[in-house]
Amino acid sequence: MNDPRIRHRIEKTRNKYSRAILRENTIIIRLAKNLSERERREHIQNLLDRMMDQVRKERHKKLIHPFRHLLNGGQNQTVKIATGKRYTFTLLPGKRTKTVKKGDGWQITVSPHVRREALHRLLWSLLSKAEQERVERLVEQINLEKTSVRYKNVRLSFAQSQWGSCSPCGTIMVNAALLFVPPSLLHYVIVHELVHCRIPNHSVRYWNLVEQALPHYKNVYHKLQQYRLPTL
Repeated sequence: MNDPRIRHRIEKTRNKYSRAILRENTIIIRLAKNLSERERREHIQNLLDRMMDQVRKERHKKLIHPFRHLLNGGQNQTVKIATGKRYTFTLLPGKRTKTVKKGDGWQITVSPHVRREALHRLLWSLLSKAEQERVERLVEQINLEKTSVRYKNVRLSFAQSQWGSCSPCGTIMVNAALLFVPPSLLHYVIVHELVHCRIPNHSVRYWNLVEQALPHYKNVYHKLQQYRLPTL
């Protein structure tokens, strides 16, 4: 580790495999169970090396992390999505976790047993549900104008590793993090997944169809690569 801004910590788990994640400026190494001391050292070093390579590649990108203040102990936060709409979140301590809709936002009672990851997922889930119908309409409009494919439904939710997906049964998943980037990037991801309803791979024919729908998709794609997703 040759970057003093990046810390790391080790966590023992009951998992079969070791893995590492980057959270803020900390690499968290989650070690598999039943490792020998030699295996433990090897797993730590290999994962640190791999994650540092990722850090160097990702450092220049813009992190989409709208709920950082709440996750770091804040009680109130208003987030603004790309359309200009604002949502307010208020956290209160309580015996059990529950949410109450309050205008354009929520009052969330948080149990002392709720972990950071679960709270993070809850915040994204609430925002996704609020914007679900709008994104459904947007997908329908883009499909009518650009792709004319058959799809089953649309799901807006947060994912840590992909901007969108298209299941074999025709479910389009749009990452809720795209609510915080310029609309053109959201539109590109929607087109990308809609075309997958016709062609499931990334063949030349697939990209030709994407280009027909969005002639300047390469420029938009490169702009999307300037962003990165937070880790739960």
